[in-house]
Amino acid sequence: MGEKQSMIMDRFMRRLFCFTIGAVLIVASLVGLSGCGHKTAEEQQVNKQLKLYFVNNDFIATGDESKGALIAYDESIYLPEKTPKGMTDEEAASYAYTEAITHLWEVPKELKNADTLVSEKFGMHNITCKEGTAYVDLIGEDLKGSGGSLEETVFISQIVETLINSFDEIERVQFLVDGKEAETLMGHCDTTEPFTGSLFK
Repeated sequence: MGEKQSMIMDRFMRRLFCFTIGAVLIVASLVGLSGCGHKTAEEQQVNKQLKLYFVNNDFIATGDESKGALIAYDESIYLPEKTPKGMTDEEAASYAYTEAITHLWEVPKELKNADTLVSEKFGMHNITCKEGTAYVDLIGEDLKGSGGSLEETVFISQIVETLINSFDEIERVQFLVDGKEAETLMGHCDTTEPFTGSLFK
């Protein structure tokens, strides 16, 4: 190979090397930028609107249902847009239902005349839904000696109204205790059949 051909080959190889390095840097930059500030489909979340139900303090004080036993409150929570890895669709739905009920534990500051009888002292195994019926499985030990007929009525009504009015797929609510159907939760209300709404008129 002549000296001239050798110089041409050297220039060609240098240009090829520079081009290759440049291409690698450009691709790396694009990949890096695509990951900055953007969540994957599994990480993206949607704003889920809830309708929570709390008890009216005027009703608790007087027993007069004409004042409205329950007070509705609109709130939103963020849920994964798609089922996260490692969870089934049923598990993801159960998580959403349970999240809704835990939002009943604390009365929003905007509701000045409301209270709640759904608290963290009442543990739940889970909440599932099948063919329109939500199954709220409560921990039996937490229900023992927990309240009178008014407390039980309010407790049931808050949960039933919240689930039915927050999730389109839920048409009725069946309470379970430790995975089994129970005649009552606190000894006063019949819970052998599913509820389709509040126990108040």
